[in-house]
Amino acid sequence: MTDTASAVVSRVAQQMSARRDGFIDALVLVTRVEIQPLDNDSRMIDLLNASITENVIAAIHYLEHGANDPTAAEIEASAAALAYARALAQRDVALSALIRAYRIGHGRFVDEAMALLATQTPADLSLPAARELVHRAAAWIDRICDQVGIAYETERDRWVSSRSGLRQHWVNELLSGAAVDIGKVEEALDYRLERHHLAAVMWPDDTVPTRDVADLFDRTRAVLGAATGADGPSLMVPTDEREARLWWPVTADSVDMTALAGALADAPVRVATGDLGFGVDGFRRSLREAEQSKVVALAAGPAVSRVVCHAHVAPVALMAAHPGDLRTFVQRTLGDLAVDDDRRNALRETLCEFLIRNRSYAAAAEALFLHRNTIQYRVGNAMQACGASFDDPEVLMHVQIALLACRWMGKTLLIPSTRH
Repeated sequence: MTDTASAVVSRVAQQMSARRDGFIDALVLVTRVEIQPLDNDSRMIDLLNASITENVIAAIHYLEHGANDPTAAEIEASAAALAYARALAQRDVALSALIRAYRIGHGRFVDEAMALLATQTPADLSLPAARELVHRAAAWIDRICDQVGIAYETERDRWVSSRSGLRQHWVNELLSGAAVDIGKVEEALDYRLERHHLAAVMWPDDTVPTRDVADLFDRTRAVLGAATGADGPSLMVPTDEREARLWWPVTADSVDMTALAGALADAPVRVATGDLGFGVDGFRRSLREAEQSKVVALAAGPAVSRVVCHAHVAPVALMAAHPGDLRTFVQRTLGDLAVDDDRRNALRETLCEFLIRNRSYAAAAEALFLHRNTIQYRVGNAMQACGASFDDPEVLMHVQIALLACRWMGKTLLIPSTRH
């Protein structure tokens, strides 16, 4: 291969580097759309984003310097790529999904490079340069896939052989809806299923070191077990090193969700719960609801309660998985009241409290520590801003749901103010 052809490939790599951010964003999006098991919660999406970003940067570097850099055998996968592979193994996501993501990335990377190569001169070097480009890209992707595959399999063996991994395996079998031997599952989990359950998802603040997470989870489980009035040991199953699922055995109607929400006021951990459910179906449903509540909690950020209960956010939780549609609904329903400024923020909160309290001015005034006349004034202005009427119950129901969504998810749904 001539040095001139290598120079053309290096020039293509430099041009790819200049436009890499847009390429990375598009690759993350197509990966999530094309491979559903990778379109998971926000933590896993962040890991996916980091893995793709570091891989693209490393691949461009190798494309630019491959002829003079170490051989393909010395190519090293990035820390983010290996961390993502291990996290997928812990969550029981198939290795085939990860390898398919690399195939999609490799294909789009080569397509992008070839399109740029077609614009280079001299034209008579395009064929040898294309051979060099394909060779470097293939050498890089082969080596990286080998390394992430080994990291995945090693972590998978370690995780499954551990007590946490075995529990996760049986829980995943139960959650899959497949036919299982309930007696065998109960024995493996040491947890009886024919009773009421309250499920939760738990994760630490980013400031908590991973080495401290297990102790934090144990303490949190004990605190919430007391708050739920659990009538037996809970089942806790780590999803990965920084997240766990929990189930508490409880008696029907024994859980005070308001008290539960205040149980972890200053702890560096967050919890999202489902509603009570009975038996195997309730075990599954309560966890689904907890996962929905987690989406709301993550969107709301640290300003809201450390414990987000599905019972408090159910209408929002059902829509939170589609934030774009929810944003459209809120802004269409609230109109001018959806603008994010201090005045309209106060109007929204007042109207929300007023509607929650059965349209009682006195009850809303007591809850917000305001004079009744202030409540009446704000409610009137809020209704005018959103163009709603108390005489239209269907519209009023939509307004109340939109206000509840704003209370929990705030700025992510609102219209930015044009005032500076």
